[in-house]
Amino acid sequence: MTPNTLAGLLVLALPVGYALLCWLSPFAACRFCDGTGNHVSWWERRQARTNPNHKPKRRIRKPCRRCKGTGARLRIGRRIHNAGRRLHHDGTR
Repeated sequence: MTPNTLAGLLVLALPVGYALLCWLSPFAACRFCDGTGNHVSWWERRQARTNPNHKPKRRIRKPCRRCKGTGARLRIGRRIHNAGRRLHHDGTR
C-alpha cells in the first residue's frame, strides 16, 4: 500500500469514526467540571494548589453552569448533525 493511499484512507476513516462516535455516544464529559456536575470555585482550586494539606469545603462547590449540573455536554459533531436535521426539517415544511 502506497503512502498516498494510506493517507487517503486515513483522511476518510477519521470523519467516519467520529460520526460513529457521535452516533453511539452523543454526550461527553463536561470540560468545565470534568463530568462531576459540580464546579469548584477559583479560590478552592488556588488553595488546593498552594497548600497540600488543604481540605476542600462542601459549601464552595456549586452546580456547573455550562452543563446545568448534569456533567455531560453534547459533542460538536452531534450539534452539527442536529442543526442539519433541523435545517432540513424547516426547509421541507
